[in-house]
Amino acid sequence: MGKIRAKSLKMSMAVTFLTTVCVTGALSGITVFLANQTQHEILENRSAIIRNPRFTVDETTGGYVINISDNENIWKWQELSTGQNMIYYGSYAAMIGLPVFYIVGGIGIATMVYYRRKLRVPIGQLQNGIKRIQEDNLDFCIKYNGSDELGQLCSSMEKMRKELWQNNKALWESLEQRKLLNASVAHDLRTPVTVLKGYLDYLEKSISQDKLTDDELLDTVLSMQGAATRLEQYAECVRNIEKIENIEIKIQPENVKFLIKEIKSNIWQLAGGKEVLFSCDIAFDEVRIDKGVLFRILENLLQNALRYAEKQINISITRNDKFLILTVKDDGKGFPEEDLRKAATMFYSRDRENEHFGIGLGICRILCEKHGGMLSVTNNREKGACVTAKLRIL
Repeated sequence: MGKIRAKSLKMSMAVTFLTTVCVTGALSGITVFLANQTQHEILENRSAIIRNPRFTVDETTGGYVINISDNENIWKWQELSTGQNMIYYGSYAAMIGLPVFYIVGGIGIATMVYYRRKLRVPIGQLQNGIKRIQEDNLDFCIKYNGSDELGQLCSSMEKMRKELWQNNKALWESLEQRKLLNASVAHDLRTPVTVLKGYLDYLEKSISQDKLTDDELLDTVLSMQGAATRLEQYAECVRNIEKIENIEIKIQPENVKFLIKEIKSNIWQLAGGKEVLFSCDIAFDEVRIDKGVLFRILENLLQNALRYAEKQINISITRNDKFLILTVKDDGKGFPEEDLRKAATMFYSRDRENEHFGIGLGICRILCEKHGGMLSVTNNREKGACVTAKLRIL
């Protein structure tokens, strides 16, 4: 039948049909012609049998001339043999049966060739694709580049698969981001809660012993108010934000004196039994920064340092023309070399057995980047880890 190259299924089907008709017609004609020729040869080779012939002598040639035209009863054709009869009447059967066989066989062969060349591959691809989609498995590809209708259908289904895959990926990423946001907020909620509990304990002891001055009470209440505000912001994040990357940075002018005072108060509440040294080198009365982001980063870095420090933690805040720089150092064992590049990756942690899931530094990195800065993780020359957070000052 030859290779079918027609672009349209209708055209290729028409070409296949016409080719089949031409081939079966030619074969039928050849068969009828050969069968007819065979019959003629058999009939021409028969012998005539003459009974009581009447003959005369030809005066010119001297030969005998038998006259049988006047009485046909004196001669007849010799009977055909069994083999000749079989061939003769078999030719009739061939003239009728073989064309029918050619037609049926031609239709069958044409159907098989057409299916194999034009239908089998795309139908198989489509069936496999439908099965995979029903199984919620989109990790496949429909590979059929035909330009006919089935090729266009395969192309459309491949586009649909890609769109479904993209939608599922977006949905999965959205769920992961929601999971990440919830985990980060749950992680960060512990710090202001700890601060509030510390202030409450402090107030309880100081008031009962009548050792609390009005200024100390006011400072404590203001610090508690700051911690409560951060709690409210975290709750707002859970309610309104779908992705941690969508957290809005709200830049506001902050009084440096009050900011440092609140930072020291928080550090004092979180320090526990370890020594925390704090230094500040900012020669300005005011900075424009997102205070909530700064405290969230500080609290995460301090919590990590407290977990790994042996005795002492150093916290410093400096400023240059573009950035507010927060540095937290500890005297612990530091980061292993293979962890330095991954330490700020979300959910990367070597300490999962103690419920540390690698969230803190990942959150700090995202918040720094949202604030126009960056987070860097290194080791101290002597001992311990050093994490530096840079926040762009606007």
